[in-house]
Amino acid sequence: MYDVIIIGAGPAGLTAGMYCARGGKKTLILGSVYGSQQSMGGLYENYPGFPEGIQGIELSERMLAQAEKYGAKVHEEMATKVVSLNGVFRVKTDSWEYESRALILATGASHRKLSVPGEEEYATRGVSYCAYCDGALFRNKTAAVIGYGNGAARAVLYLAGLCEKVHLLNVREELSAEAIYLDRINALTNLSTSFGVEPISILGDGFVTGVEFRARGKVRTLKVDGVFVEMGVAPNVSLAVDLGIELTKGGFVKVNRLTQETNISGVFAAGDVTGGRMQVTTAVGAGTSAAISAMRYIQ
Repeated sequence: MYDVIIIGAGPAGLTAGMYCARGGKKTLILGSVYGSQQSMGGLYENYPGFPEGIQGIELSERMLAQAEKYGAKVHEEMATKVVSLNGVFRVKTDSWEYESRALILATGASHRKLSVPGEEEYATRGVSYCAYCDGALFRNKTAAVIGYGNGAARAVLYLAGLCEKVHLLNVREELSAEAIYLDRINALTNLSTSFGVEPISILGDGFVTGVEFRARGKVRTLKVDGVFVEMGVAPNVSLAVDLGIELTKGGFVKVNRLTQETNISGVFAAGDVTGGRMQVTTAVGAGTSAAISAMRYIQ
């Protein structure tokens, strides 16, 4: 029996775990640090305290070390089911079962897919959702980035330093990214950009060979070695739905933004799974609030 179980090992979950453990609560964090959006996000230049920037994976490892320093237990197990029985939460994984008096959901979000022919077929064979994980495989080759926001901008900048040519296929009429990214992108010499793109299919022969899309009413085909999908994220809410937690119209976990409480007593949520401004800094703040609320609930 734990005082608090936290599902998710991203910035919200690790922060909540650190606060709860430091507060003297028996704390368990379930999840993989290396699978979080933060860990796969590359270089963060807007996290306070690191003027030169910090790689997401390093930031995750530092947060993990701090949570463990205060006694939080971290198990790289994925929660598969959660049930509530007489004020006790029972969390099942593939290998074990745990119980707690309070629960914090920090399950984050997953990359949205294009849902076009060839995407599933060539996943891991040229189709990727993490430029920082797989970009090195396309050194001196040609890659396409499909997206529209900061994620697409960061992927373009990273890949431009590795690839001979990068194509940005923007699904909107403009790139909705921070000004500092836009300035850097405008200075690239190995980038071509198409706007208002509608992806049609991923082409290949064993591995990706191209991408077909519609732009300005015309169907075009680009020869590329890799396709990086940066279409935003969708919240991981399956466990919340099983518990009967109320969702917002957008499909995120609905919380009191002051306390991070859900509609289920003893259940709190923080981070990308609750929507809002999906930033590491806001996830850390929400994780802090959820931890404080969970400790008050236990007391």
